[in-house]
Amino acid sequence: MNDVLITNDDGIEASNLIALAKAACECANVKVVAPQNEQSGVGHGFSFYRSLHYAPAKDFPCEAFWVDGTPADCMKFALTHIYKDINFDLVISGVNNGDNAGVASFYSGTVAAAREAALWGVPAIAVSLQKQSDYALSYALKWVQDTIKRRSFAGMPKQSLWNFNVPNCSPEKPCKGVRVSKTSTAMFNDYYVEAEKSKDYLGEETTYLLNADSKIGSTQKDSKTQLKAYNLVGNKTADLAYETDDWWLAQGYASLSPQTVDLTDKEEFKRLMDYESV
Repeated sequence: MNDVLITNDDGIEASNLIALAKAACECANVKVVAPQNEQSGVGHGFSFYRSLHYAPAKDFPCEAFWVDGTPADCMKFALTHIYKDINFDLVISGVNNGDNAGVASFYSGTVAAAREAALWGVPAIAVSLQKQSDYALSYALKWVQDTIKRRSFAGMPKQSLWNFNVPNCSPEKPCKGVRVSKTSTAMFNDYYVEAEKSKDYLGEETTYLLNADSKIGSTQKDSKTQLKAYNLVGNKTADLAYETDDWWLAQGYASLSPQTVDLTDKEEFKRLMDYESV
């Protein structure tokens, strides 16, 4: 059987993570290493100056650990420390509540975990739902199982990954199928609004105060100057390029976008080489 490593960015207690582990256990040898807490939107950040800690997680159908770090931390730590003696056939990150198509994949901790695995030469897949529902989750899990059984990931080039997104679907509006797609570059129309109450990363109400004895802000209760809070608002633009992942999702199809860690702009590389030769 395939050796599969599973992670996510919604945290070790996320129900979708447990569901993914159960589904994968039916057709693979599965291990789980996931963040201790919610890590959505952290991108490919990792811990360098701070220490990491990990411990066993409960209520999983397989061996599982949580790490007090980012999704990229979890993957790096799992591959080089916890399971350094296992040559995993596949890494699966998800199943994320919310799609990670297009430019969202730059910000996504789900995709970053898969990208980190790809950097280490392990085939990796990020799996996300445009909108959470039992139907969409079942569709994603069935696709994952089929992918593992068929070993369709086995031919994936080194340092590559797949970004798989399931559209908003239901029994009345089923997913029309899967389409291989390019990654959309349609940007968000982001803007910030002043918030009535300040919230921390986990959504808990907090207060951010200006420390008179320091050049930086703090949450010290002895300070009197409370800073205004601003929250990010925005959606992807409606201008979606034909047959990109965002476009296929809008048409009711699941999108499968192959990505690579090679960041070189080949056209610009050629132009600069021509420029150097002048």
